[in-house]
Amino acid sequence: MANRITAAIDKLKKVIPQRIADGQTTQEAIDALHGSLDMGLEEYAKLQELKSLASSTGLLSVAEAITVYGFLGESVGTFNRQPVEVKSVLTQLFQELLKNQLVGR
Repeated sequence: MANRITAAIDKLKKVIPQRIADGQTTQEAIDALHGSLDMGLEEYAKLQELKSLASSTGLLSVAEAITVYGFLGESVGTFNRQPVEVKSVLTQLFQELLKNQLVGR
């Protein structure tokens, strides 16, 4: 099974420069997005928790959970310093995991 997290990050890493080159966005907009994707400690802890639950239920593979853990690092500051493509993919994953948790109730 392919690692969907790294695949999504790799794809976005290629798409962002192309969108800038095509005039669909600007570097300034990407920089603003990067800052807006910063997490607070509560969000960071919740994503760590949801990632672990998703791994234990098979929603994420072990490799994907390890990838997420690696990008989250040992503190929220580690996540907040990640490139925009990483923050964007993990924020989208966070949204999907939250939605899954709400639907499961």
